[in-house]
Amino acid sequence: MHFIASLKIAIILLILIATYIVIGTLIPQHSGEQWYLEAYPNIGKLIIGLQLDSAYSSPLFIVLVGFFTINLGTCTVLSLKGQYMLSRSSYFPSFSREEYSIDNIDPVTFTNFCGKNRYSVVKDLPSDTMKAAKFRWGSYGATITHIGILVLFVGGMVGNLLATEDVVSLLPGNEMTFEKEGFVLRLDDFYMTFEEEGAVKQYVSEVTLIDDDGTELQQTIWVNNPLHHKGVKLYQASFGWTGNLKITDSNTNEVLIEGLMRSGRTYFHQPSHLTIHLYQYLPDMAIGHDQQPVSLSNREDNPFFAVVLYEYGEPVGSYIIEPGQPIYHNDLEITFTHAEAYTGLMVRTDPSYPIVLVGFIIILLGMFVSFYCYPRFMRFSNGTITTVGRKNGWVFHHSVKYGLAKFTHTQPNGD
Repeated sequence: MHFIASLKIAIILLILIATYIVIGTLIPQHSGEQWYLEAYPNIGKLIIGLQLDSAYSSPLFIVLVGFFTINLGTCTVLSLKGQYMLSRSSYFPSFSREEYSIDNIDPVTFTNFCGKNRYSVVKDLPSDTMKAAKFRWGSYGATITHIGILVLFVGGMVGNLLATEDVVSLLPGNEMTFEKEGFVLRLDDFYMTFEEEGAVKQYVSEVTLIDDDGTELQQTIWVNNPLHHKGVKLYQASFGWTGNLKITDSNTNEVLIEGLMRSGRTYFHQPSHLTIHLYQYLPDMAIGHDQQPVSLSNREDNPFFAVVLYEYGEPVGSYIIEPGQPIYHNDLEITFTHAEAYTGLMVRTDPSYPIVLVGFIIILLGMFVSFYCYPRFMRFSNGTITTVGRKNGWVFHHSVKYGLAKFTHTQPNGD
């Protein structure tokens, strides 16, 4: 039992938990797999394999927090007996430190000072000694803090078990309705910023929140800067490309169909039994060593579309075309006019928020009790007051000394 509650185990677990927290801070969380492979070419696969892209919900982190919860809970239970003994009205510590003594104080002054400052006084008649105590219950400060930490961890576990996550893809102008929460999210703009060498620096989604009462709030979401609104968290998680497909009758110039299509998707044109597959959009195309087209970055410096056509399920041609460059097939003119980037937002609802909030409040209460309401004890004997504080003994001694000096100056002289 004592081994489980040992301080060494707690320190080791705290170091490991802190390491994961540092990792979760340094590595942007909840981004797409492709983003990590591009942003961290040397360790991207390791990050994904160890689930460091979602460090706080990874199995290892949950196990570490679980062990620390057991350690802290056991420590709290074992320490309760000692704290109860300290809080009993019959308990007084040993008054042996002479440096915490105040001389030349008469019994009446001591009694009046204790009464004014709400100390409970116990008189030891055989030895003509008086003892005083205040904030005995302050010995439970550590336990209150521990309980707050445990509640906090319980909230985290509830969040991991009951929180819901979903990834939605939006183009500028698209809206998403949250009926239960009572608001609509509209994507106003999505863009990327780049380093000088072309690597993506940041993904940015500018959104407007429209509540049911008509209130509008504009917010910006980027990696490691999520949006919180009415119990919903939205993270910048991923992105992708869409191409604007346009099919025209080459004889009449009539536009038969026009719309956006994502990379990797297909469109089936029923009248001609033609399947158009947008294999890939290459915003910065180059030819690799294997003579295959690759994109050097996601910056649109040299954009091309890789397109494959199928007729009756059989391939009839593959093409690498620039935006606006037509592909002619029978009586059709097939064009990808331009590309648009869409944002991938992770939507997370977490019922653990009230639990976590209560945990933080309990921790703050425990810290307040520990630092400001710690037990204070005094003994009066033969004109000398000796002070003992369970914490901050020097501060407590000087506060009593200063209080007595101020108290004696304000007392009536009896004339």
